[in-house]
Amino acid sequence: MINYQFNAFGGVHLTLTEKEVDAGRFNDLLRPLINELRQTGKKIIWLTLPIEQSEYIPVCTQQGFEFHNCQSDQVTLIYRLEADAYAPFSPTHTVGAGAVVFNQNNQVLLVRDNFGHYRGFKLPGGHVELGEDIHIAAEREVLEETGITAEFKQVVGFVHKHPYRYGKSNLYFICQLTALTEKTSIEDENEIAEVQWLDIDEFIADEKQSTFIRQVVNQVRHSQQTGLSLTDAPATTEKGIEKRDLFII
Repeated sequence: MINYQFNAFGGVHLTLTEKEVDAGRFNDLLRPLINELRQTGKKIIWLTLPIEQSEYIPVCTQQGFEFHNCQSDQVTLIYRLEADAYAPFSPTHTVGAGAVVFNQNNQVLLVRDNFGHYRGFKLPGGHVELGEDIHIAAEREVLEETGITAEFKQVVGFVHKHPYRYGKSNLYFICQLTALTEKTSIEDENEIAEVQWLDIDEFIADEKQSTFIRQVVNQVRHSQQTGLSLTDAPATTEKGIEKRDLFII
């Protein structure tokens, strides 16, 4: 019912081979297995339970497992076979992308939200989804929030915020995009209250607007430096999965 496999870092990964087993039976199998694994010289046990097997979670915590990370449909627990065993950190950051988009009329594309304490104009943007590239996220958010089709040009900066939501830190990448269309539209009126092409100079001078956003717009407009552009690089793979985009000057 419980198989295990060693990894190269002193860990043991448990796998449940049966989907439906009484919690009491699971407890009877788990306890001696922990004792067996203590004799292997390994340091830590990893167990990922899908939501369908959530009834086993109390059994695990009673045996000394602790939570490591959680997704919408599963939770990963760890058991330290050595008291000071190191477990790689669970994700510490969320990631966001905001877009600076100018047009040929000395205007910048901005939105106002329907929620939050700040009701002034801000850059279109939002969370980078799991498995989504940063530049693709910036293009997607601009289209979803403003109706504008835009093409990624470069990363011009980033903001490191902490603490942020859910006790995590946040990395917010500021991207410059080139507008391919001009006509704006609001797809989600519950989220977005207004979309505007605003005169850059008037926006920067408007002290009612966010100091941070005005500073970003001003610096990007006047910057003589090249940002970080998406660069062709040899594909790298890990366990058959292609990985990593490269942004470089």
